[in-house]
Amino acid sequence: MNRNLQWKFMDEIKRKFYLKYEIRRILLKSFKNNSNLPLTYRYFIFYQKIKSPRWSILPQLINRCVDTGRSTGITTHTHFSRFIFRRKSYYGSLPGYARASW
Repeated sequence: MNRNLQWKFMDEIKRKFYLKYEIRRILLKSFKNNSNLPLTYRYFIFYQKIKSPRWSILPQLINRCVDTGRSTGITTHTHFSRFIFRRKSYYGSLPGYARASW
């Protein structure tokens, strides 16, 4: 399998994991910080939060280019790398973006 396709595939998997466990992690965090619950329950909730998959946390998500899978130099609005963004904006493929001229 091509390296770029592997990056895209893993990025999709990580994003699905994050969406699947996002609500659960928020609820567990709120229960863990609730001082009205007994300490044993809070320890159990903390243990459940730790045991959740590694890919379910936000820092595991890396913005990658949609076309090439490149992880550095990504524009936040279009999710393209700077090379692909430049090429597509020069050819007019991106609506709202035009080649700069002074």
